[in-house]
Amino acid sequence: MRGFWRLLMERRAGLIAIWVVVMVVALVRLLIMDDVYTSSALLTPLTLEQVQEASQAGIGGGTVRSLLGRGSTRDEFAVAAFMQSRELLDRVVDELELKRVLFPGRWDGEKEEWLESRGGEPTNGEARRALDRKVDVSYDEFTGLLLLDVNWEDPALAQRVAAAFVEVADRTLRDAAIAEGERRVEELRRELGSMTIGEIEVYLSEEMTHAVSALASIRARANYAFRVIDPPVVPDRKSWPPRLFLMMLVGVVTAALEVGVVAGIHLRQETGSPPGA
Repeated sequence: MRGFWRLLMERRAGLIAIWVVVMVVALVRLLIMDDVYTSSALLTPLTLEQVQEASQAGIGGGTVRSLLGRGSTRDEFAVAAFMQSRELLDRVVDELELKRVLFPGRWDGEKEEWLESRGGEPTNGEARRALDRKVDVSYDEFTGLLLLDVNWEDPALAQRVAAAFVEVADRTLRDAAIAEGERRVEELRRELGSMTIGEIEVYLSEEMTHAVSALASIRARANYAFRVIDPPVVPDRKSWPPRLFLMMLVGVVTAALEVGVVAGIHLRQETGSPPGA
């Protein structure tokens, strides 16, 4: 052990110099990193009310099912999945015109045009992936709570994007349910007009009443897909990077690596390994 400490002391000047250089590089890197702010929304996905097809069991509505792609999955899980879907990402990008924000280097603000020399207008896929990297969605099956986090360098924009996700998702699913309901009501109206058999006519009249009632209820609901428990607000504190913690971590890891290297050298000397072996 004495040999190890003697070797460590002999090399302390070089080890300290390396440690200082690493810390300075880490400090500079951390100082030039942009602060990231997180705006969060806490939601409860709701059971989706829809105009039900007579031939379908459970909740109907082919248009909404095609959006959610849920099959027999519970509405809550399907809505949570929709929050991470390509369709919703594309709609939010278009709603807020985020391509210019996500790719500022390709946009000429003075001429109001995309710079072909820098790649031109980003594709929908590029914009979608760029936005997806800034959004985190998690759903807790036990509590039934859905947490949406939007991470952005601009705190006001983080709040706008988070609010847009909630509003656009709710509007998209509601519009799909309304379109499906209107299609069903029109279909029943045509069938009712062509029927003359009493029992079938009564049945279709009841179906029409239920469909119109469900459609009116969908339109009247204040929140269709979510109950907003905690709406997104403009964050007043950065969420990343934790500079002090990262500096301490870099310092400890660098020191540990240096001690490990010295220990390895000492072990080789003790075992009589030839230099360079």
